[in-house]
Amino acid sequence: MNRKREALFMGIGVLAGLTLNGPAAQAADYLTARPSTQTFYINGQQAPHTAYLIGGSNYVRLRDIGKAVDFGVTYDAATNSVYIDPDAHYEQEVTTLAQTKTFPSASITEESVQAVQEQLKQTYPTGTVFPAPYRSTSNGPYSRGIHCSGWATLCSDAAFGNLPWRRIDRPRWDQLRPGDIVEYKNEESYHAVAVVRKTTEYIVVTESGMNNHARWGGPQGKR
Repeated sequence: MNRKREALFMGIGVLAGLTLNGPAAQAADYLTARPSTQTFYINGQQAPHTAYLIGGSNYVRLRDIGKAVDFGVTYDAATNSVYIDPDAHYEQEVTTLAQTKTFPSASITEESVQAVQEQLKQTYPTGTVFPAPYRSTSNGPYSRGIHCSGWATLCSDAAFGNLPWRRIDRPRWDQLRPGDIVEYKNEESYHAVAVVRKTTEYIVVTESGMNNHARWGGPQGKR
């Protein structure tokens, strides 16, 4: 993490500490907010942030700072949680992502799924940040919409639309097909990938990690 971000996060920590401490009699001061008249600068450039004065301190939107300094800020509505990633690039918040293409169930084939995946690959090539958190409309098994499960769900939704989900524990090799989500899980963690292509020896997948970057390729052999 560079010094600019390090200093910013130190400031956030100090500010959070100040707001959580102090005499209870001063709590009423924090109930009044009014627009700040101060001007803000980042690296010498004026920052057009809207700030509010509360209890003698200036408060700005975390997303505004993330955009200006370039760090990741995501919100998970399911758990009412905010995630800050100093090593990720800022991405504009996306509340609804239009699916790349959906098909009536009767016309979904392996070829049609792979065609949709190819479109996704062109839109989000390896190393590209996908719009997280992705909010699924298919009532899938994952709710956070970020990291590996968010990307896998986006890929599955693009291929199958709102078709019902079906879970198969310990699937046989012949049950795997393009568009399926495969989950590796142990006592400590899990990882979800979307199947792109299957041969007699391995599957090719697309996946993401903690940085919300799409990644294509990588054979996973029979087990």
